[in-house]
Amino acid sequence: MNAGRLVRLPFSVFRSGPKAGLSLIEVLMAVVILGTGLVMIIASASRCIAVVRKVRSLETTRELFGRVELEKPIWLEEDIEDAAGQGSFTGEYSQYRWRREVQAVGEKEDGLWLVTTTIAWSERGKENSETVATYVHWPKKE
Repeated sequence: MNAGRLVRLPFSVFRSGPKAGLSLIEVLMAVVILGTGLVMIIASASRCIAVVRKVRSLETTRELFGRVELEKPIWLEEDIEDAAGQGSFTGEYSQYRWRREVQAVGEKEDGLWLVTTTIAWSERGKENSETVATYVHWPKKE
């Protein structure tokens, strides 16, 4: 039907003539929008990396709390106060150290004790630590 004939639309999709292309304002707006989007993406990625690093540290400290309980169990001590101590780890965890403190809660005769275990380490020149507090009933032997 219209084979070989050029169909002309009533309006032009592309500008032609002296007003062809984008104006400076349009280009600046596009750059601002793209820049804002990039800043938001970079900030989100940075936060995600920080969360992953924190989770990895928490997993490591959880494992090390278990190692402290296995290597120096409270229940093998004659007296609960003997469970207090400190030390460090070997191998891949050599930058980590632990400390256990034992405090009586209320009167010693009640037999309630607060056992606080802390795992500490240095990362990027900053000291970090995680602490677990456990209440233990250890009645006085008669």
